[in-house]
Amino acid sequence: MRITVVGCGNGAFATAIDLASQGHEITLYVDRSHSRNFDAIRENRTIIGYGVGPVGPVTLHEVTCEESIAFRDTELIFIVVPSFAHEDVAERIAPYLRDGDRIVLSPGSTGGALVFAGILRERAAAKDIRIAEIHTLPYTVRKVGADGVRIRLMLQYLLFAVFPAKYSQEMFELVRSMYPAIVLTRDVLETSLNNGNATTHPAPVVLNAGKIEYYGKHYHYAEGITPSVGRVIQKIDDERKAICRAYGYAELDVKERLYRMGYCPLRETVYDCIQGSTEVFLPVEGPNTLNDRYLVEDAPFSLVAMIELAQAMGVQTPLMESVVCMASALMDEPYRETGRTLVRMGLDGMSPEEIRHYLETGERA
Repeated sequence: MRITVVGCGNGAFATAIDLASQGHEITLYVDRSHSRNFDAIRENRTIIGYGVGPVGPVTLHEVTCEESIAFRDTELIFIVVPSFAHEDVAERIAPYLRDGDRIVLSPGSTGGALVFAGILRERAAAKDIRIAEIHTLPYTVRKVGADGVRIRLMLQYLLFAVFPAKYSQEMFELVRSMYPAIVLTRDVLETSLNNGNATTHPAPVVLNAGKIEYYGKHYHYAEGITPSVGRVIQKIDDERKAICRAYGYAELDVKERLYRMGYCPLRETVYDCIQGSTEVFLPVEGPNTLNDRYLVEDAPFSLVAMIELAQAMGVQTPLMESVVCMASALMDEPYRETGRTLVRMGLDGMSPEEIRHYLETGERA
């Protein structure tokens, strides 16, 4: 297939090299403001793979900052950017979309497909756009230099959903050939509420803020998740599961989800699970500053979204709210105002029945 991958970070490079190695024609696109990230691969269009994914040089079809090239004849668009960039990317590509275009947010984080769809609707973009999302990035990956990526893990369990859900089977059959590990869920709120970054990232960063700032070198999993911090993660995940129950989704505990994805062994506590991830989690360095996506992305764009979804159903989330409150104080930004709210997800003022209708049809009741 002719596939355009949007992004220039670890995940975008991994997606491009993985899909290209499967025989797809890959165009890698990023906005001009980030064009320097393509300097090392612009001429030869080659990314070098290391680790458990594709190994060695893989050549892409095109590397470009030109929208007219990137979206000219594409059959599928992968958006592989942080959640705080979803709105900007949607604004940028809206004029170039065609009726029936197919998009995959990898990942959608929490509410990504809904935010993306709202922007496209406001911009009167093409009709019948299918917007799928994966609940997390399909890889554990870091860049190697300016032209390489090391994939430590190809995830073995990926939740997948589509907005509107009436296109679920069509998109599932299409993407499953590329990612056999995807599991189709009911709708994009189910993938959103299983975004594990909300539970495992912000709270440990808040609880280790002094150490991170003082030393400037930190290992989130090896050092930051101690037995007591692991208990906090579990209790936050219990709040998340309560939200899932309120919306009628199956519960999947943090420990079980991490195990299914291949991150770590299944053990009795979160701490024990993390400590068993000797090849994946424990070697990961960072964050080495508080201004890192573990906090500035996952607190406002994942935890805030979950809190808002909880309040819409009358579910109490005191720990989630405490973490967001502390993160806001640490970064001096009102995340409850600037984060991913019901308004930004297009769900404000809807009853549970109206939300379900909207998720299925893409139409407001």
